[in-house]
Amino acid sequence: MSTALTSLLGNDFVNGADLASIVGDAPLVGIYFSAHWCGPCRQFTPKLKKFYDTLVAQGTPLPILFASSDQDEDSFASYFAEMPWHAFKFGDDRIEVLNKKYVVSSIPWLVILNTKTGELVMNEANVMVGEDSDSDGDSAKLAFQKIFLMQDIQKEKLQRTEK
Repeated sequence: MSTALTSLLGNDFVNGADLASIVGDAPLVGIYFSAHWCGPCRQFTPKLKKFYDTLVAQGTPLPILFASSDQDEDSFASYFAEMPWHAFKFGDDRIEVLNKKYVVSSIPWLVILNTKTGELVMNEANVMVGEDSDSDGDSAKLAFQKIFLMQDIQKEKLQRTEK
């Protein structure tokens, strides 16, 4: 895990979890922007949960951090209780900073970051997860492979521009 990632996401999450214990040795981490009051979010969250559970079962974990846009702590707590991943604390200022950084224009919104560099791998990854989450575990693995492919393409472009 990179210091850039820790600088970006911080190190204090719900239930006292720290970033190192959340990320472990996973190559990628997701930030899930969502809210209890949001109908499309309430429809997408079970798809993301299925995607997440499938990857965990296949030995390919994708840690996710919930970044809530809920208006009150009770709604946040109720919604977060449905999720198997970790979360920023309710009202955490970093959520707004991340919203702006990744130009989150609506929710649900899923951002995938490289844990080694802190760099963006995929913005609006919720579109890809939503496409593949209604099928079997092979589809989840395929979506994850597409995300890795995007990371490789971005590295290649960066290397070309540095030359």
